[in-house]
Amino acid sequence: MDFRKLFSTIAVVLAVGVPAAAETPITLKFSAIEPPQSASSKMFKRWIEKVNSEAKGKLKVQFYPGGALGRSPRAQLELVMRGVADMAFGFPFLTPGKFPDDLVTALPLVIRNAHEGTYAHWRLYERKMLRGWNDIVPVMLCTPAPVVILSTKPVPSIDALKNRRASATTPMAAGIMRAMGAAPVSGFNFSNTAEAMSRGVIDMDTIGFVPARIFKQFDVAKHALELPLGASPCAVFMNKQVYDKLPKDMKAVIDRNRGWTLGRMWAETIDTGEAQLRKAWAAKSGNKLNTMSPAEINRAEKIVAPIIKKWMAGDPSRPALAKALREEVARYRAMHKAK
Repeated sequence: MDFRKLFSTIAVVLAVGVPAAAETPITLKFSAIEPPQSASSKMFKRWIEKVNSEAKGKLKVQFYPGGALGRSPRAQLELVMRGVADMAFGFPFLTPGKFPDDLVTALPLVIRNAHEGTYAHWRLYERKMLRGWNDIVPVMLCTPAPVVILSTKPVPSIDALKNRRASATTPMAAGIMRAMGAAPVSGFNFSNTAEAMSRGVIDMDTIGFVPARIFKQFDVAKHALELPLGASPCAVFMNKQVYDKLPKDMKAVIDRNRGWTLGRMWAETIDTGEAQLRKAWAAKSGNKLNTMSPAEINRAEKIVAPIIKKWMAGDPSRPALAKALREEVARYRAMHKAK
């Protein structure tokens, strides 16, 4: 054996160095309760693909839809706080003590679609008007389309709501239902009201057509009244410790794709789906869709005015918050009209 050649080869390898092992990507788990085939889950998958592509193998977001990491809507923030998930789509109003201001989006008759609500919700955060987000990173703040009334009994007008049993997930929702003459029933949320309606425990639910399709109110209700009684706040929560530990370039990838970037994708998906499902529901045999005239909307605004006034009196920050919401909705409408 020619030892001189062997030693020469070893010296070259040591000088050049052996190829380094491929860098292991940072993995982030994203939780959602919506089924994998839902429009929102498909939208989140597109967003994840965009993030992963821009990360170029250094970061990988993995999607867990359908409640794979936790099925309860109330558990999504907890999953993030405990580190079971790094991100999760959820609802700030289900933790009212944590996020006391986000429910401003649920003020009745202000928001008319998901674009307006999502833009305004994020802008309120940018204006530093939403408490509770200091230890959670909002990847998206959003709203669905405003709720309508889906009922197992006829609802040709707001007069027909009197003495009807309605789900009420928040004090504001309960107050609105009482003002309309309905009887609010607590203990239900969007994930279990369809069964309650089918069993006659409640008569109606306030929900949009998109979530109603997912959670089955779409199939149970035969009557709808298009009265935009507010839009529930929603969000994609991210664990702040995980976010803070990301390398600078990977944090930049998340930052480029959060906020209104993701919010616009969400709003386009929701508003398109809402229009399609509204049409599909109205076309089903036996279903009756009732719309509100401008005069009826004005009447409804007078009915809910005391509810809004009472809500604003509950916290010194709320009058400014309600004013800012209306400002941002008007800003979005002006920008949209300009286009």
